[in-house]
Amino acid sequence: MLKIADVVTLITKMSKSEKRNFKLLAQKTGSKDKLYVQLFDFIEKSKNYDVALILKSIPSIKKSQLSNVKAMLSKQILRSLIDVHKEEYIELKAREKFNFAKVLYTMGLYRASLDMLDVVIKMAEEYHMKPLGFMAINFEKLIESQHVTKSMSPRAYKLATTSDNIVNQLSVANELSNLALLLYARYLENGYVKNEEEYKQLHQYFHSLLPIYDINDLGFYEKLNLYQSFVWFYYMAQNFVSYYKYSIKWILLFEEYPMMMRPATIHYIKGLNNVLTALFMAQKQEMFNDVYIKLNEISIDKSKNLSVNEKAQLSLFKYIHGLNHIFIGANYQSGYSFIENLEMTIAKQTYPWDVSRIMVFNYKIACFYFGIGDLSTTISYLNKVENSFQPRLKVDIQCFARVLNLIAHYDL
Repeated sequence: MLKIADVVTLITKMSKSEKRNFKLLAQKTGSKDKLYVQLFDFIEKSKNYDVALILKSIPSIKKSQLSNVKAMLSKQILRSLIDVHKEEYIELKAREKFNFAKVLYTMGLYRASLDMLDVVIKMAEEYHMKPLGFMAINFEKLIESQHVTKSMSPRAYKLATTSDNIVNQLSVANELSNLALLLYARYLENGYVKNEEEYKQLHQYFHSLLPIYDINDLGFYEKLNLYQSFVWFYYMAQNFVSYYKYSIKWILLFEEYPMMMRPATIHYIKGLNNVLTALFMAQKQEMFNDVYIKLNEISIDKSKNLSVNEKAQLSLFKYIHGLNHIFIGANYQSGYSFIENLEMTIAKQTYPWDVSRIMVFNYKIACFYFGIGDLSTTISYLNKVENSFQPRLKVDIQCFARVLNLIAHYDL
């Protein structure tokens, strides 16, 4: 199960309603004083996992039991979180129904199991969950091939055809998602292309991995990965006109598939991030400000009920483009409070931002202080970039930091 550090983090991140649901489920399955509930209460209060203190504070837990109690705690927390969020996240709801179909099958209710699978397949089609749809169809084939259900003859041909179509679609989807992922990895390592030779290498790399496709045959996620791939390609190539074009296609995809706004909120937020980056690079200040307002409105709309991950990503992009908003309008004097808030967020490690993001933030904060003439603080932040040296990560940012460091020292 989960590592203990993850269990502690999970408990600290749970909302009041999530904790309440955990306790209610524990009561339904037996005594509220179960050992794993006591361990939950201890971690919630102390926010750590000190074995000696646990054994002293909860005498009913023996040292030999602690590992099993911890495993049970992590399992029950995850079950309670699934229970409380299953109506909110369509994939959890669909998978629950798939599990119902499995249970009905084991109980010998083949017709009822097929009816439940039909619901799963329809949900998978509506919300573009092809892997789950493929699993449901395969399970339906198993039932139809082993048991007489009165629907075998007409259904067999449809199942075989549908299964083949999904396999072909999954193959294209896999190639497109691989392409987007590999381009992102290439960007993290190398940044922008720096000369004609690097552009030729990138162009050849991109088109060698781009699968043959018909845009009319692609579903939501295939189109999303396709646009994402072109976005990364043109971004690295510094072709910001085409980068903007595909970023807009990314956003318009949600108008084509409005039902995907909730299950794919994180992708919509990332799409806005790319549009803003393109407008910042092109120095289109008025257009940038309009989209920046739209990004900030997402957190204001309480009905979206964002997850912890979505809030972290939204905050990340709000800080990135808050900095860009300062730079594009040269609003340095009015940006002090924003920078202080960002510095505090980084220091407290409020969000699980990776090393790459922190490196870019430190560089951009250095640029802010350079813009207002505070060269000592500029150098301090540039040193953070250099001292967190990562040989194969954001090489371009590390180079820029060194150049700016030289300039700042010269100006001193």
